[in-house]
Amino acid sequence: MKRKKFLYWFSIVLGIFLIFSSGGNSSRADAASRADVASRADVASAYNYGLTKAKGPKINSEVYTVSDAVDSAISAGLAEIAQKGPKIDAWDATCLVFGDRITDSQAQYAYESILKNNDFLSGGSQGLNGISDVSAVNGLVAIGKDPTNVNGKNLVANIVKDANNPASAYSIVNDLEALSTGSYGQASETARTSLTKKLIGMQDQKTGLWNGFDKVDYTARAILALSMNTNQPGVADALNTAVKAVINHFYQKNGGFADSSNTMYGAENAYNDVTMTNALASAGVNVYAPLKDKTDYVAPVQRVLDQHLFSAGNSAMLIQQATLALEQARFTRNGSKGSIFAFNQTDAAKPGEIVNIKDAAIAKKRSIIRSSISDPQATAAAVNDAINLVDKILVTYLSKLRADSTSSAAIADRAAGVKELNNVTVSHAAPATPVTPPTVTNNNVTVVNNPASSSSASSSSAATSTSSSSSVPISTPTVSGKPVKKASHRSIVYALTTVKLYRSSNFTKSNLTKTYKKRARINRPMFLVISQQTNKQGHAIYRVKDMNSGKTGYTLSGSKYFAHAYYSAKVTRIKVINPKGINEYGKVNLTSKKRHVKKNASLSVRKVVNYGLYNRMQLTNGRYITANKKLILATKIKKSSQNTRPSTPTATTTGTSTSTPPTNSGSTATTATTGTTTTTNNSPSATPTLPVALTNPVALTNPVALTNPVTPSNDAKTITTTISIHADGATIASGSIKVSSGASAFDALQAFAQQQGLALTYKGSGATTYVTGINGYNAGPAGTMTGWLYSVNGTVPGSSMGAYTLKDGDSISMTYIK
Repeated sequence: MKRKKFLYWFSIVLGIFLIFSSGGNSSRADAASRADVASRADVASAYNYGLTKAKGPKINSEVYTVSDAVDSAISAGLAEIAQKGPKIDAWDATCLVFGDRITDSQAQYAYESILKNNDFLSGGSQGLNGISDVSAVNGLVAIGKDPTNVNGKNLVANIVKDANNPASAYSIVNDLEALSTGSYGQASETARTSLTKKLIGMQDQKTGLWNGFDKVDYTARAILALSMNTNQPGVADALNTAVKAVINHFYQKNGGFADSSNTMYGAENAYNDVTMTNALASAGVNVYAPLKDKTDYVAPVQRVLDQHLFSAGNSAMLIQQATLALEQARFTRNGSKGSIFAFNQTDAAKPGEIVNIKDAAIAKKRSIIRSSISDPQATAAAVNDAINLVDKILVTYLSKLRADSTSSAAIADRAAGVKELNNVTVSHAAPATPVTPPTVTNNNVTVVNNPASSSSASSSSAATSTSSSSSVPISTPTVSGKPVKKASHRSIVYALTTVKLYRSSNFTKSNLTKTYKKRARINRPMFLVISQQTNKQGHAIYRVKDMNSGKTGYTLSGSKYFAHAYYSAKVTRIKVINPKGINEYGKVNLTSKKRHVKKNASLSVRKVVNYGLYNRMQLTNGRYITANKKLILATKIKKSSQNTRPSTPTATTTGTSTSTPPTNSGSTATTATTGTTTTTNNSPSATPTLPVALTNPVALTNPVALTNPVTPSNDAKTITTTISIHADGATIASGSIKVSSGASAFDALQAFAQQQGLALTYKGSGATTYVTGINGYNAGPAGTMTGWLYSVNGTVPGSSMGAYTLKDGDSISMTYIK
């Protein structure tokens, strides 16, 4: 008996060793060449963006930000996997398929890896505990190969042979998972039924768990395998019992999983955390939320994100398994059922794939509108044509998806639809000439005249679409008659000196959570500025997120403490200051590495390119590098045509604010607030600051328009405008409406809504107007991206609908972003 037990344990340990060793064949770039990726928090740490820990009842209002973080984490994982190139294996291929990132060459690499590394296909037997078989079958089905005929060999038949006489407990779960990926004939179905019955019989009736040298891992694997067989007798009850047992015995406050009864093998570790998160999501559990209704518990997904598993340096196996876990979590959250590995279960993936393609269509429309802002060749007609084409593609593929009867068909149709959507472009009447936006630089703070640099476009409120309460636009002084537009309040900054982080806006010693000491430039902590305000103590403060740890809190704001972490000026030459150097890439998203550049190297820059929150620099050789100031130093900046540096007016946050348009003479700009007036002199020496986010809009009796209204001719009594309203990939209404000359975009929308019988809700008036809902499509709570985006002639204005004065023939488009 002791000998048998020893052999069992030995086989398990050896099996896990083989998994790690096979997964470790990653060909990633050396640590030095990836240093800039790890430091800049763009790719490997991109999932920190917008992340708010979801705890307790707040999950419903914060689930978007967690969802955004999961999407970014998956992208980071896929980027790491893609680095492996010819060494991509079966699990890698499965990750890439569910992430819509796989190429023909990557699929071929995976296929060759399976032929070489699978025990049976390479000329051996079934293999220890079926480890190589389950990965091979998943990989083969994922890339569209038939596991019953692989170069004349029937891998499924070999698995069935082992299933009839399992070598170990792990063989049962591995064989069951492999056979449950599809329908492979009567012998396979009989084996599935037998394995399912055996696995349920092995469940401890007292604890509801599965026993093994590592209960957490084996219980997770059992749950995952059973989740692929919910139509089998007894599976539903076994899963319900197991999920409750996991929550009661393994679930930790930090969101991870551990077995307190076995500290040697059951201690919390990243592998068990991702495996159990994957399993619970497969069983239909919402792993985006804490599993216990207590405010001090963290969601399993949050724990996976907190461990930074997708950065270069982690094991290849851990990166791929963490990526699969989050792909499964997203799959379940989007409404799909069961495991992502159950490729041929009827309708399993359909709900999620419908959600995914709708989201892709919305994202594409948003991209079209935003890119048109900085593209002088993108006419209004061309933009509208592109948006209409997106709608047509969406309708086509929604019909296909609703007709699909298997997960694999739904996944394939959604992937094809997304590919078509991504190929939509705005046609040009003439070749476009790149336009570099004017900049104003003051020490480390740079303001860019580039609306696309904002992390969210202007919605029907004058501020970003990320807040339902909205911030009111703040006017910015001008230089030589050219307005310098405000930077987004969602900016990435780094600390110039010692800063303190507080858990609330009340800056007391008891609320202090962390002190960041003054550091050298390359080691400065970076923060995402979520919002700005004035606290009760009268301090101008930021609400920020630590880009490294994800910790959020409040800190003093201003150029004394922070500067933008990314260059946005007209830099023409830089010096590499990162000790480990940086990389040059072929693509703006910093993929397709071309070469590594060592410290102190000097590079010539063609232009700074906006990429969401993270700017890039395009070199004169056409390649791209990071614009992170911690990694590079600008040694030459093209001088502005004027030496004056405009200031940004300050404002308080006691209510809705409007500003009189600034003049070019350096006169005083007055900001009117509820009960408060703040005056700032536009002296050239003033330091630009990020705009203050103002909340709780109220109607003003005499709002001041922030745009320059066009005065119609004396004989013009009315003007005509066309309006189209889009939501959920469909057009709610479209047509034309006549309004009085001098009418605002919102005046036209109100008249159109009355004409069409649409339900329209809004807040504020004039410059504070904010559309909250049209026909039941309502803006989400503060902190989400849900809301109505408006554009005029294909361009997103920098002001509220109530402050935008229409011209005859203008075309208004309203798009619901969710």
